[in-house]
Amino acid sequence: MSPERTRAPRPGPAAPGGAGRVRRLAAIATAVTVAVATPAVAVAAGMTSRSGATTYAAGPHPCDEHGKPRHRGGGDCETKPPKPTVTVTETVTATPTQTVTATATVTATATACGTGVDSTQPNGMEQFLAALVNGTPFAGRRPNINATPDNPNIVSGPANTPGWTDLSTITGYPTDSPVCDVSVDANGSDAFYKIITQGGSVYTLHCAANGTALVCPAPAQGNVPQSRWTAVSPQP
Repeated sequence: MSPERTRAPRPGPAAPGGAGRVRRLAAIATAVTVAVATPAVAVAAGMTSRSGATTYAAGPHPCDEHGKPRHRGGGDCETKPPKPTVTVTETVTATPTQTVTATATVTATATACGTGVDSTQPNGMEQFLAALVNGTPFAGRRPNINATPDNPNIVSGPANTPGWTDLSTITGYPTDSPVCDVSVDANGSDAFYKIITQGGSVYTLHCAANGTALVCPAPAQGNVPQSRWTAVSPQP
């Protein structure tokens, strides 16, 4: 028998569609890369810090993207190949907020302490009154109350001039602090007016009251000078 010649098999053509599938897979990988990278860039533009990462399923799948077997004799495909998964990690940097507390100090300066009234009746013939109007003290006398208890007429001074005597015009009147109250008391032929300032200082004034008039300040008598406002000592 003649020896058999053995021919080396010629390389057959590539599996149908093999090169096409390779090209399609490459195109899909490029499209996935672009699709994944683009959102990551867009996200990072609006945040302080943001990064993007793409994760693909491990290992080749026996079926192509159309659900067909990649190799002959591979049988039917029950599932399509998994799509690549995309993981986006966002990192936001917070800026601390500083709180500033402002304290305002308001200082109010009073110019007067309002109004008030006081009175005393040293005898059955007259009544002495003290009044405070807008921080200014006044002295007055209401005569003939024995005959007319409701007599409304106020007089003052040696001639019983109708009206009140402004005690703020007398020497020694305090000017460093507003006057907030005034009072009067009388004994015999003397009447005493007292005031207290907003700062807490107390002053006294002697007036003459001889039963027929109220004179403030009391006039000088012999070696006794005319009276004036005098701060009491010690102060409260």
